[in-house]
Amino acid sequence: MHYLSWELQEPRVHMRDDELILALIVIAAVVMILTGIRRRRDAINHNLNTLVLAAAVGLIVAGVAQVNRVANDGAILLGGIAACVVAITAKPRSRHIPKRTRRQVIAAWERETGETYNRRKHELDHDVPFSRGGSHTEDNLRVRTKRVNRKKGAKSPWWDLLGN
Repeated sequence: MHYLSWELQEPRVHMRDDELILALIVIAAVVMILTGIRRRRDAINHNLNTLVLAAAVGLIVAGVAQVNRVANDGAILLGGIAACVVAITAKPRSRHIPKRTRRQVIAAWERETGETYNRRKHELDHDVPFSRGGSHTEDNLRVRTKRVNRKKGAKSPWWDLLGN
């Protein structure tokens, strides 16, 4: 009679169907979110730079106020006000599309379609609209007819989770 069993049990390798479906849903959601963040990297970068600048100014003003013997609450209030002023007056993102990028997108479109770009008929369109954080990079710009571009407006692609 053996009191101790040294038999090795096989580890569980198979997932249940509901666990597999949940894992696939989570993976798909993470990919969609990361794609949305990547496509909005220009706006995210601008907003983070503004936030860091405002926080730095706020801390400096609060520190200077404390050195000058202002009460703690007053120094924090002054720092907060300074940070808000910097954040509000920060330079907005530029809507200008660089000439080099514009030329590259138009040249690629002309090679692809065989058509010639006409300023009266065509416009550059952002896949992820500038107003929703889209950047002026080649991967986000397309040549479209004015009619199609105006019809689309500031709508993002259906798969862009963060765009709606």
